Amino acid sequence: MIVPIDGTLVPREGQFERLLGNIGRQFIRRYADADLLDQIEAQVDLPLPLGRAAVVEMDAQPFRFAVLVSTLHHVDQLDHRAKVALARESFVDAVRVAASAGLTRLATPVLQGGWRLTPTDAFAQMLAAAATCSGPEVHVYAIEPFVHDQLVTLARGVGFLH
Repeated sequence: MIVPIDGTLVPREGQFERLLGNIGRQFIRRYADADLLDQIEAQVDLPLPLGRAAVVEMDAQPFRFAVLVSTLHHVDQLDHRAKVALARESFVDAVRVAASAGLTRLATPVLQGGWRLTPTDAFAQMLAAAATCSGPEVHVYAIEPFVHDQLVTLARGVGFLH
């Protein structure tokens, strides 16, 4: 599972929840036994530069691994082009580190950096990256039906879905 974080922060001990965005916070509420925060603290060297990813092995199910990707920045100076590049680079690095760890399947949200890009802009970059890199099978999830429909249309348009 890919979990977007603000890897540019170096939190104090016990404050690792500050790294997480909405998806990470929902994950730790739903899967408290996975001890995601403890595993991040033990396994990830911070800061994690923007666009970079790290694999975290977890003790509990349903996920054996989480791929953290540093996309939740608080840098106001990034223009739209830089944000689009960040979506693409972070996806490529997430797939790369997952493949290096021997992972065969990834579940991910659209890596839009929270609110920083539209879902379709970010997903278009993820599709472009997926066309050029090999690695685990990737499943992209969207909760909102309208967003899901837009993503399916984009994926079909470039030949990822039939």
